Amino acid sequence: MIVTHTSNPSIDYYMLISEELEMGIHRSERYSFLPGGKGLNVSMLLSRMGIPSVATAFLGGFSGDYIRREIEKYPAVTLDMVEVEEPSRINVKLRGKGEVDINAKGPLITEAHQQEMLEKLEALREGDWFLICGSLAKGVEENFLIQAAERVRTRKARLVLDVPGLKADLLGRLRPALIKPNVEELYDLFGCGEEEATVAKLIEELQAMGVEAVLLSKGGDGAEYYGPDGIYQVRQPTLQAVNTVGAGDSMLAAFVGTLDSGADLEEALRTAAAAGAATAVSEGLAAAELVRKHKEAVTVTRVRAAS
Repeated sequence: MIVTHTSNPSIDYYMLISEELEMGIHRSERYSFLPGGKGLNVSMLLSRMGIPSVATAFLGGFSGDYIRREIEKYPAVTLDMVEVEEPSRINVKLRGKGEVDINAKGPLITEAHQQEMLEKLEALREGDWFLICGSLAKGVEENFLIQAAERVRTRKARLVLDVPGLKADLLGRLRPALIKPNVEELYDLFGCGEEEATVAKLIEELQAMGVEAVLLSKGGDGAEYYGPDGIYQVRQPTLQAVNTVGAGDSMLAAFVGTLDSGADLEEALRTAAAAGAATAVSEGLAAAELVRKHKEAVTVTRVRAAS
């Protein structure tokens, strides 16, 4: 079973604007509303691939109702929500000559809400995946992550983290099976720059702390995987991105979903890269057929065996 968690879900309000942004009134050529949040993106992409998941989230108000109704349209997603008092946030995504994102803070999540969410982890079983993805909501702090990690570990499930703003010492306490940073986020984990350490050195430190594997997203340059099975490079042709929102979530979804379906690591990496690329060239999350098409151009190379 794959279970995702979105601490601070949203309605993403997309507007296509053709002219340069400046002070004054602008008219959008097209607009759309989509449920947002990295964990929800993972579950929705999994559903498009025909892979079931349980999506947990804090939802509230009229905006929370909209998100719930939209998620219920995905047949392979089971929504398991904790209802909160304040409305879920609405983010504005301006697209046209570049990308501008205006993200709201979102509702306050009380200690009682968090405990209700943690109790849902009692359903995890050995071998399950629990993915915490996206920024933490107001009121949710590292203690929630520590308690969640303890429950996941007790049930011999696998913890996956894609949460911006965490630091390396906290990851050492959480000991996830997998994290999925990009290069900038990797350096932020340690609060250092490229002149102070190499990517390989930082990942080596993370693994010494107890992080089992790292799926490093490198945007148009593909990805790299560092884990118990060795180090792998993933490459694909350069593409003209339409919208980068959800590309990393698609990569993570396809990677975990493919592994959970019984495929080997190289197949999971190939599918992950294809899903990220397919979403980057789509106006939303990629369709399964487009993922399959992009997979044909992905190459996976094992550059170092496990030590």
